[in-house]
Amino acid sequence: MYSLLDPLWKNYSRVWVSFKKADTTSMLKDEHAYWGYYPTNRNLPNLLRNAALAWKILRRERPDVVISTGAGIGVPFLLLAGLFKARSIYIESFARKNDLSLTGKLVYNFVDNFFVQSEILDKRYSKAVFKGTIY
Repeated sequence: MYSLLDPLWKNYSRVWVSFKKADTTSMLKDEHAYWGYYPTNRNLPNLLRNAALAWKILRRERPDVVISTGAGIGVPFLLLAGLFKARSIYIESFARKNDLSLTGKLVYNFVDNFFVQSEILDKRYSKAVFKGTIY
């Protein structure tokens, strides 16, 4: 997602929510960032903590758009986006060729736009849109 910064978002204000690790801390050092709770894979306590974090951040920041590339932390943000009148966009992982990730399955019916990076997924899921890959 960060690699799209210059061509896509350099002229827009943005807020990042990610996990506080060495690479993200370094990459987002000059960005407005919040840090979520991990691990998220099938971890109900962290899902609930991230849902509370999503509520707090969305209420404070009031974004026009919420975009996620599939990390579990994106689920509460995408599901709550509509309550704050924000568009929600999900971009399925490049690694998902034949079936959706768990995150993709959870948000599929709730997001405004659902992008995939596989023509197979584009054909399998009616809401999916394939426009190529982001790499």
